[in-house]
Amino acid sequence: MVIKSISNEKVKFFRSLLTTKGRKQEGCYVAEGANLVKDIPASQKVKLLFVKESREESFRDITDAFSAEKVVLSDELFDRVSDTVSPAGIAAVIEIPKSAEISALNDDKIIVLDHVSDAGNVGAVLRTAVAAGYTSAVLLGCADSYSPKAVRASMSAIFKIKLCFCDNSAFLCSKNIVKYDIMVLDMMGENIFNQVPRGKYALVVGNEAHGVSDDIKAVGRKLSIPMAGMESLNAAVSAGVAMYLLERNQFKQ
Repeated sequence: MVIKSISNEKVKFFRSLLTTKGRKQEGCYVAEGANLVKDIPASQKVKLLFVKESREESFRDITDAFSAEKVVLSDELFDRVSDTVSPAGIAAVIEIPKSAEISALNDDKIIVLDHVSDAGNVGAVLRTAVAAGYTSAVLLGCADSYSPKAVRASMSAIFKIKLCFCDNSAFLCSKNIVKYDIMVLDMMGENIFNQVPRGKYALVVGNEAHGVSDDIKAVGRKLSIPMAGMESLNAAVSAGVAMYLLERNQFKQ
């Protein structure tokens, strides 16, 4: 059956997940686009698949890989409810995984996002973190990492990295975190090219306008990226540069 009405219950459910309130209430989020959907690992719980009527056959190989119910929408309706400008014609509804416990993190390196407010930056940092070998990220009061914008920007990294959501106090008081060399990106810090992680480390990238919170700055060592002709870099770009520089510095030892 092809659904054509925006008042259909499944369509209303889908639309609710495009809002922060809906995602919190339902415990699910949307991953839209062929590349994202085909990259969903078996560990993720897919609850529904939405497909545009004209693309149903071309996406059959993707949809057949899942046991979730397939919901076919008319082209007009899919385009209307999609969150993208040029909808590919396929989207998955996925259960939001439980937050990792800060006390359980034991990675050699952790990326920490401290009140990063732009969802695109959140997704982009997670994407680079996965590429750079990070398996866990701590998010302190950030934009919703499960928003459509963040999920798209992550380019499937959202499926591949453990996310821990907590506040600054829980982060700083964790017995696990005190074992880490906390390295803070700050314009007034030491040149990052000369800095080497001291064992396990947590790299902290701050808010786009205000930088890293004062309480975290107070316990971490501040690192800066040298710049010529510019005062600052985009938060996601800064995080990416720092992740790879620290990896290189450690490797060169």
